[in-house]
Amino acid sequence: MGLLRRLIAPERLFMGALGLTGLAAVLSVALPPAERGELSANMVSATLGAGVGGLSLDTFLLSRPGGWVFSRGRPWVLALLGASVLLSAVAAAMLTTVAGIGSYLIAVGSAAGLTIFNTVSSIALRQKSFMAVYSLRAASGAVLVGGYVTLYFAGYLDGGLWSWVWLVVQWVSALAVCGLVLRMLRRIGQAPRPEATALDYRSDVTAVGNLHLGIFAQMMTLRFNQILVARFVGAGPLGVYALAVAALEFAQAGAVVRAQRILASRDGTATSYRAAPVVKAALPVALAAVAGLAVLGFLQPDYRHAWILGLCLLPGTLFTAAGKTWSSVLLKVRGERATTVVALVTLVVAISAYFAIIPWAGVIGAALASSLAYAVHALTSHASLRKSQPRNSGTV
Repeated sequence: MGLLRRLIAPERLFMGALGLTGLAAVLSVALPPAERGELSANMVSATLGAGVGGLSLDTFLLSRPGGWVFSRGRPWVLALLGASVLLSAVAAAMLTTVAGIGSYLIAVGSAAGLTIFNTVSSIALRQKSFMAVYSLRAASGAVLVGGYVTLYFAGYLDGGLWSWVWLVVQWVSALAVCGLVLRMLRRIGQAPRPEATALDYRSDVTAVGNLHLGIFAQMMTLRFNQILVARFVGAGPLGVYALAVAALEFAQAGAVVRAQRILASRDGTATSYRAAPVVKAALPVALAAVAGLAVLGFLQPDYRHAWILGLCLLPGTLFTAAGKTWSSVLLKVRGERATTVVALVTLVVAISAYFAIIPWAGVIGAALASSLAYAVHALTSHASLRKSQPRNSGTV
C-alpha cells in the first residue's frame, strides 16, 4: 500500500497530467508548422487571456487564511469568478488582435473555460484535494490526446479544427471540476452565515489587485513573447517555438506542485522550503526534453530546429523552477506587494528584451530573451526573500 501511495502521489499524478499534455503537443507536430502555429496562437491567446483577465483568483484563494470562504459567503466568491471570466474573454480577444493569427471564438471560449477551471480548482485544493484535481487534469490530457489521434487518422490536419478539440477539452474540464466542488459543498452542508464587513470586502479587492498586478506581470513575461513571435515572425516559426516551450515546461511540474503546497499551507512553515531539490529534479527532465526535441526534429524535418530553441530555453527553465518556490515563499512571508515589485521589475526587462530582439532575431531571440527574463525573476525573488530572513534560514 505504501508503494502504491508513492506511485500515485500528487506530484507524480501532476507529472503524468503534464506528460499527457506534452504528448498532445508532440502529436501536434503531425500538423505542418503553419497549421500548428494557428493552434499555438489560439492556445497562447487563451492561456494568456486567462492569466491576464482571471484576476489571479486561483492564487488569491489558495493564499487566504482558513475559514475565509465561509466568512465571505458564496455570493462574493461567485461574483469574483464572474468578473474574472468576463475579463478573461476580453483579454483573449485583444491578444488575438495583437497576434494577428487565430480565432476569436476559440481564444475567448477557451480563456473562459480555463479561468473557471483554475479558479474552482483552487477551492478544491484548499481542502487538500490534490489527487482529485490532478486526476481531472490527467483525464483532460488523455481526452485531448485521444481527440488529436482521432483527427490525425481521419486525415484532418487543420490547426483550426484541432483548436476546437482543445476548446472542448477546456470546457469539459471546467464543468468536471465544478461538479467536484459542488459535491464537496454538499458534504459540508449548510454554510455558516457570512461575517465579513464592507471593509473586509474592500480589503479583498485591494488584495486581489495587489496580487494580480504581480501575476499579470509574470504571465506577460511568460507568454507575451509568443504573441510577438506570431506578429513579427509568423505562424510557421511560432509552431516550432511553441513546441519547444511546451517541451521545456514539462520540467517545471515539480515546482508547480511545490508552489501550490506552499500557498495552501496553513502551518506557517512555508519558509522552510528550499529551491535546490526542485532545480535538481528539473534538470534531467529538461535535458530529456531537449533530447526529445532533437529526435522529433530528425523524424519531422520541419521541426529540426526545435531542439536548439529548447537548449536556449533550458537555463530559463531551471531559473523558473527555482523562482516558483522562492516567489511562493515570498508571498507567504512578505505579502503581495513584495511579489508584485519583483514581477514588475522582471516585466520591464522582459518586454524591453522582447521588442528589442524578436523583430530581428526571431525565435532564437525570443528563447534567449525569455531565459534572461526568468533569471531576473528568480534572482530578484531570492534577493527580496533574503531581506526578510536571517542568514542560513533554509530558503535557498
